[in-house]
Amino acid sequence: MFNFSNKTRRSAALATGASASVLLSVMASSAMAAPAPKPTPKPTAVACPATPGVTPTDITIGWIGSKSGPAATTFLGASQGAQLRVDQENAKGGVNGRKIKLNIYDDGTNPTQQISQVQKAIGDNIFGLTSTTSTVSMYPTLKEAGIPVTGFSNPAFGTDINAFGDAGATTSATPTFATTLVLEKQKQQGATKIAIINHATASAAASQNALANLVPVLGGMTTVLRIADSPAGAHDATSEALRIKNAGADSVNYSGYIDGAISLAQAIKQQGITLKSFAVAGLSDPAVLKTANGALDGALGQTYGTAPVGVNVRAVKTFASAMKAAGLNPYSPAAPLGYVGADLFIKGLKVAGKCPTRASFISELRKVSSYDGAGMLPGKVSFVPKGIMPNGNPIICNWFTAAKGTELTPDAKTTCGGKIIDTTTGKVIYS
Repeated sequence: MFNFSNKTRRSAALATGASASVLLSVMASSAMAAPAPKPTPKPTAVACPATPGVTPTDITIGWIGSKSGPAATTFLGASQGAQLRVDQENAKGGVNGRKIKLNIYDDGTNPTQQISQVQKAIGDNIFGLTSTTSTVSMYPTLKEAGIPVTGFSNPAFGTDINAFGDAGATTSATPTFATTLVLEKQKQQGATKIAIINHATASAAASQNALANLVPVLGGMTTVLRIADSPAGAHDATSEALRIKNAGADSVNYSGYIDGAISLAQAIKQQGITLKSFAVAGLSDPAVLKTANGALDGALGQTYGTAPVGVNVRAVKTFASAMKAAGLNPYSPAAPLGYVGADLFIKGLKVAGKCPTRASFISELRKVSSYDGAGMLPGKVSFVPKGIMPNGNPIICNWFTAAKGTELTPDAKTTCGGKIIDTTTGKVIYS
């Protein structure tokens, strides 16, 4: 499913029985007769109408995400992953003769700061943005201005024409739509009484509300506890663990910053609770297991949409090697997101034509029907606006990992076959 000399010519002139002057004459004549080597043509940008961020030699885009604030540790490495992908493209000459410049904007995990940073980016004359953030205040501004944005799962990526999700259209803008994949996996692990928990962000709340709506439709398990306001980041999770214990839950599905998951796992362990299944979104770095001191042993890991580092996939191996060569951690849950978000933006620039505009970027990328995230995604994405969401359909495959000791072991293969169900009717709307 996944995809990812210099020739030396030597010539010897052998002359025998000839004087040195004759030899020199022959060599001089040969040199005069030899054609001059033709230089390899370099791609050059054509003259284009004025467009924000675009010059004849380069194009300026921005990355925006949480370099500080509660989400900083969760999104660690995302900007570096984006820069790595940009550097790779620039090493090949850029896009249509233009090198890509990447500005970095820190939203501080704060809605007000995010708006301020977007206004700064617009003032800096950027062409568009790639994002790795759970903060959502910027999307109306970007939509109104017609500024293209690629990035991590937020409601806008399912609805806004200018927004392109790394793993396809998100369904979180419609909480009655729910994907069965992770709950089916937890059922296989023996889950029957589930606690569904998230911290208070729009994307996490939407995804977990969808799961809670799905449980009675799916059958075989019941939701015994719903916590929709778990504190963001590291915190004292004792009260949450006690609620899990008192509810009689035998499984947990958690969506939030990874530090919050560690806090919850440690509190569950301290309360002596044994779970059959503990699914954690964003659990992809083995170093996290050491931090948790065994509390996450047995947890079901999920990336944020890409195949996990450690699988036998060429593109993932190439990414991991490049990250390590740059002195970066490839296991960071957000690093692949930054990489794929930048790759998707580069794809948009390529299809936008030799004179890219924001409008051509959006219209042409909306025609792409088989995007694989440079081989990093567990399936193909269509951005054609003919799906269950205005922006198309999401991927319904995932590649799970299992935590044991200090190791995260990926499943032997990707898990597909999930369904998206409209929980108001119980009908399968996409599979």
